[in-house]
Amino acid sequence: MDHKAPEPVGLYEPWAAAGPLVAISAISSAADGELITGAVGRDIDFATAQEAARRAARNLLAVMSDAVAGDLSRIERVLLVRGHVNAAPDFTLVHKVIDAASEAIIAELGERGRHARTAIGCATLPNGNAVTLEALVMVQ
Repeated sequence: MDHKAPEPVGLYEPWAAAGPLVAISAISSAADGELITGAVGRDIDFATAQEAARRAARNLLAVMSDAVAGDLSRIERVLLVRGHVNAAPDFTLVHKVIDAASEAIIAELGERGRHARTAIGCATLPNGNAVTLEALVMVQ
């Protein structure tokens, strides 16, 4: 993985480990740090929201890579992904936005990337992000 993980935008660690479990968080910034911001269904369209989810997935994978010292083969399984979508009150396709993130994770990790998932619509996210992700990963 040649994508660099973004720096945290608050007082938190991008990942934390306890035994074989690693908790990871990521935002929807581009490699240059540019954010996709706004509420889906009000400020941005569905396709832009899916791109935000793919960016967040790339960032999530980059943080995973950092957590395993660059060796993604140490990822045994992505257990859970939780996606948060900055959504207008009447936007009901939050799960379809997060599908784009799930597809990116599975494309990178194959069967090890298949995961349980929750997709949540939010009134706002930090710094106006369109999408944020968190994951629970089992490593060796």
